[in-house]
Amino acid sequence: MEIYSQNLVAVEDLLIAVQITDTNDLVVVQGEAIVDLAQFNLTPEEVEKFGKILRLINAKLAESFQKQFPATSVISEIRVKSA
Repeated sequence: MEIYSQNLVAVEDLLIAVQITDTNDLVVVQGEAIVDLAQFNLTPEEVEKFGKILRLINAKLAESFQKQFPATSVISEIRVKSA
């Protein structure tokens, strides 16, 4: 039996532009976390639920960051592994 989550990864990607106090300098901070979902042996239903949870976390995190840093991008998604 093939594991449904075998070829999937969960990705969290953050990009924040921060202006340095008392200057016009901008610093861009970027971070990415990728988790291989194969190790969790998820069913299609579990992947769907996890995707919904990830999207809710994404929205809350983006909202939180954008209050302080308007130039913020937060991406949370489940995608197929790249070759």
